Amino acid sequence: MNRQGTPIAWPLRAWLAVEVLFGVAAVLAIGLAPYDTQNNFAWPIQPVVMAAVLGAFYITSAPLFLLPFFAKRWEMIRVMILPTAVFSTIQLLATFIHWDKFAVGTFPFYVWFASYLLPPPIFVAAYWWHQRQAAAHPVAPADDPIPPSLHRLLRLGGSGLSLFAALVFLVPALLIPVFPWQLTPLTARSLSGWLMAVGLLMLAISRENSRLRGRLATPMLILILPMLLLQMGRYADQVNWGSPALWLSLLLFAVVGYCGLMLANGRWRPALS
Repeated sequence: MNRQGTPIAWPLRAWLAVEVLFGVAAVLAIGLAPYDTQNNFAWPIQPVVMAAVLGAFYITSAPLFLLPFFAKRWEMIRVMILPTAVFSTIQLLATFIHWDKFAVGTFPFYVWFASYLLPPPIFVAAYWWHQRQAAAHPVAPADDPIPPSLHRLLRLGGSGLSLFAALVFLVPALLIPVFPWQLTPLTARSLSGWLMAVGLLMLAISRENSRLRGRLATPMLILILPMLLLQMGRYADQVNWGSPALWLSLLLFAVVGYCGLMLANGRWRPALS
């Protein structure tokens, strides 16, 4: 029984570095300057608050790639890999469906397209290869299982978010009439990709059933609510603060943040060593 875990292969580590660069580009563009998507993003997004909210998700996802880049064991980053592959696939499909809405031929578009065309096959291949290595050299079972109540909350919240995200991607009109600002089918589908990523991440953590092995993913869960509030606050006049859908969403992300805080409570060094 291998108690140290499966080493992360250098091709995956190199790709994680590339993902960090993609993330930095997205944060600088849509996270910090959502008002200028006409020039700095793959497609112009209106209203500006919608761009700011998508930017909030990019900001919160930054630790999801930065921390794994410094990790040494596959088991500590495994929960992030397939959710990221599915998220990238959704964004890529949205790109093909709404091709005419994109600024095709511009540098921001090429960055966007590459950042979602390449990750699915790379992450799926990395998952398959590392899992084969892990099966050949099994690690000791986790000795810090997630408490039953938190485990149920992760499964329930993750399943609900994932199902809702799938429905929104397939039928954007389900969300557009009740949203607290104007949505288009493209922005609804792009948003559904982020909801799917969060939902699948929660499900992956629950399946891993180890607080330590899910710890590196917790910053994203914790940061979503405060970053959404910060970005919406920048353009508060564009938000319908009386929307029931808005407050239901904020409550849901408060639950997501609670799950993240409970999982983050503990030693971090073993997750990186």
